[in-house]
Amino acid sequence: MSPLSVAAREALSHCLLLDVFPKKHLIQQARRPATHLFIVSKGLVRSYFQQANREVTLLLGMERCVVCAMDSLLSGSPSYYNIETLEESEIISISYVDLERLYSEFHEIERLGRLMISQYYLQQDQELRSLRFLSARERYQEVLEKQPEILQRVPLQYVASYLGMSAETLSRIRG
Repeated sequence: MSPLSVAAREALSHCLLLDVFPKKHLIQQARRPATHLFIVSKGLVRSYFQQANREVTLLLGMERCVVCAMDSLLSGSPSYYNIETLEESEIISISYVDLERLYSEFHEIERLGRLMISQYYLQQDQELRSLRFLSARERYQEVLEKQPEILQRVPLQYVASYLGMSAETLSRIRG
């Protein structure tokens, strides 16, 4: 990542908040503007939206994952997404207001933010390509190879939704 000066680290540390949330706690609610960026210190979260009478999982995030309703955070518009904990989780948060202030005061924090957004975009792009170009079996295999702990920690209905398939299809693929 990007090295930070002592002054930047100290300023950043004053803006970070660590909270412990129980399982199934919403840290971001749909239809409300996002105001914070979250980092999973310990635990597991998912981002999802409602479509008709079902939940569609967009992201499964474990330790060191940055998660937020990015479109809402940047635009100030209501979020389409809920973000909930799937386990008791330790979540570090920073308000967007504090982040913007830090960006203007410390160029190295601004650079770090740009690198984080680039990583976020690349991850989202990879997941979109997987959904569009890979078969259900190939998407499952990709998770099995790159993130096997998801399959051990996340309920299978959420994994199936995340992979863009029904729970029945996932069950058949798993054998």
